[in-house]
Amino acid sequence: MIYKFFFKMINDGVAEKTEDDFESNYQNLINRYLLLLFFIFLFYSIFIITFFGDMLISIFLTVITFFWLFLMAIKEKTRRFGKMLKISIISIFILLTIIVSFFNIYTYKNAGVEYFYFCLLFAVPFFLNYKKDSFSIYFITLTISINFIVCLYFDFDSLPKSRFLEKDDFRTVRLWNILFSIASFVMDIVFIAQKDALIKGLIVDTKMKDSTIKDLVKTNTELMKHQMLINHLTEENIQEILSLAENNSPLFFEKFQVFFPHFVPDILKINPNLIHSELYFCALMKLDFDTKKIAQCTNNSIRAVESKKYRIRKKLNISSEININSFLINI
Repeated sequence: MIYKFFFKMINDGVAEKTEDDFESNYQNLINRYLLLLFFIFLFYSIFIITFFGDMLISIFLTVITFFWLFLMAIKEKTRRFGKMLKISIISIFILLTIIVSFFNIYTYKNAGVEYFYFCLLFAVPFFLNYKKDSFSIYFITLTISINFIVCLYFDFDSLPKSRFLEKDDFRTVRLWNILFSIASFVMDIVFIAQKDALIKGLIVDTKMKDSTIKDLVKTNTELMKHQMLINHLTEENIQEILSLAENNSPLFFEKFQVFFPHFVPDILKINPNLIHSELYFCALMKLDFDTKKIAQCTNNSIRAVESKKYRIRKKLNISSEININSFLINI
């Protein structure tokens, strides 16, 4: 009940503010992960002060505990930080590695703290992408590995050690650390599996959207041909006008108006201020030419074509949600 209440309070409004479903769900996963870290560190700090009386270390862990709370409170982390997010993640992993190394030395290497190195390694796939963040992953892995090897083979006798741990305490502390590391490991696996499920869902949605777009393009093409046939055009006429357009022939626009005598007057009824070049572009879009094909036919850059299409859309008062080619095909 406490977990649900706390999580609901932290994530209040995230789904409404984040437009992308994957972004919103991944944001929630990160907050759940941070919330579990909060409870683990809080429990660990209470455990140390209760059973061993080490106030300094307990305060140190408590400060880190509320650092996770601070990260949870930041809404839309994945959007707000942008490029800084990756740097922040790397910094947090390095910080946690240093903390593990410190406790490994502080407890005479007899408390089983070294198991937490592996928990850190398994947490990497949850926050980083193997394809996009390979360098960052190699850097974190190398840092953790070096710390593990150094702490394993060097005693660091000159550094301060815990004065609160007795010889008989190490067995208990080691057991607790093993249990904590296993819990953290299981937590990593569960959250990685949930992230993979989100990615698979995103891939399926993307494929469905691509399929829908292809269907719409096919429908537009069929509609354009259907309208040509309505205008008593033969297949030979259709190929002729398409060929003239593709070759940027000066005869194209004249021939187009012969085949579609009502198109230009109907367009000018919507906005009589359209200039000749804009009407020419409208004719190409009437034939369902996309931006790239228009650029090739008119010897313009794609950016110039997009700019021209934007001005035409504004002049014809076409909503951004409506496909401009579909709009013109229906005229």
